[in-house]
Amino acid sequence: MHIHNGKSYDLIVCGCGVAGFTAAVQGARAGLKTAVIERYGMPGGILTVGGNNDIAQFFAHHRQVIRGIGWEYVTRLAEAGYAVIPDKMADGPHWIYGVHVNIPAAAYMMDTMLTEAGADLYYGQPIAAVDTEKSENGMTHVTGVIIASKEGLRRLTGKVFIDCTGDGDAAVYAGAQYECGGESETDGFLQPGTIRFYIDKLNLPEEVRRRADRILQEYRENGRMDPTDVRRRTISAMMEARGNNIGHVSGFNGADSDSKTASEVAGRASVYRLMNALQDAGVPMDPFPPIETIAPEVAVRESRRILGDGYMTEENYVSGYQYPDAVCTSFYPIDLHRHGDNGIRQTFLTDGQIPTVPLSALIVKGIDNMLVAGRCASGDRLANSAYRVKASCMAMGQAAAACAVIALRHNQNIREASIEEIRTLLRENNAIVTADDVTD
Repeated sequence: MHIHNGKSYDLIVCGCGVAGFTAAVQGARAGLKTAVIERYGMPGGILTVGGNNDIAQFFAHHRQVIRGIGWEYVTRLAEAGYAVIPDKMADGPHWIYGVHVNIPAAAYMMDTMLTEAGADLYYGQPIAAVDTEKSENGMTHVTGVIIASKEGLRRLTGKVFIDCTGDGDAAVYAGAQYECGGESETDGFLQPGTIRFYIDKLNLPEEVRRRADRILQEYRENGRMDPTDVRRRTISAMMEARGNNIGHVSGFNGADSDSKTASEVAGRASVYRLMNALQDAGVPMDPFPPIETIAPEVAVRESRRILGDGYMTEENYVSGYQYPDAVCTSFYPIDLHRHGDNGIRQTFLTDGQIPTVPLSALIVKGIDNMLVAGRCASGDRLANSAYRVKASCMAMGQAAAACAVIALRHNQNIREASIEEIRTLLRENNAIVTADDVTD
């Protein structure tokens, strides 16, 4: 099979969700010849393609706990009128602190910041394979990635690679070890995914709303709808959320292609059942139900966790442990969505804890030039349920790229890069590195 030889880079970022976006911007701004590879034609991952347009969580304990390139991004969107930034002094449940963004503008701003930084973009060109060789130190060394382009298979070579695919695809192709599910809350299933649907904010008469809620309850009870389709949400709640983060699609693994295909079928069937229920309740069609479209795939909460040199634990996360090699902060409650209609396990950080992420959890075990950032970073299942959220992923992406910058600046292995130089670079780019950087 013929493979076209493409360009060579200092840094290749695999995946352009929120972690890959900040990684590529940081690397390119610091002078690295940078490529970012994305399987979709749009950057942003779950934020844009997946339709979950809420970025949590930059604020905690009435203070800003995550900043950097991710914060610059939402600030630029807000200044243009396309993001709503919450009041950090507000009191309420954790979800009120999410930054809500307009999806078309969110994707545009990522395009803009990536091209301003000088990164090369490879949209709509998924990774098909990873080239490796053995180093003198016995570790695996990644030499390049093969992507599927419109011209056929294309090889890009690089010096350092960051896997920001969410599922850890590039790392697994390179032979990395990983975990998937397991340990606490073991029910044999991964966390359910969610499919976003877009529902009009209709000014429905109260009578129609009550009838719709009654139909939804009846259909759940008689089996015409699955209990997870809307998870007991009222029609008013669905409309207020515009169909964002409503249902659960359970029993699937987003890192397994056959299982993922089955989840997409199940997700669309779930929304179809809801549409029929609304039609039966007398919600005006005009000419179709108020659900106009859906995201192209089920958004995944949990799949592979790539094993790194370090490993984040629930205990360290909820205690706000400051790792000696911390390179960024994270914040969100432990938030494990259980299979089916079995609720969510949550542990809230209420006493001023600000967790950190160690560089060692971003360095792939057994590979000498690959890091991971985002949902697939190294940690246990419960810690992962917290650090998987978008603001934390943005911070991890920037930190991983800073490591690559310092290592290549001194012609070093990523494990030799000075933690203090990495932190200095991050702080120069307005990032919060440890809890000591957090101010009122």
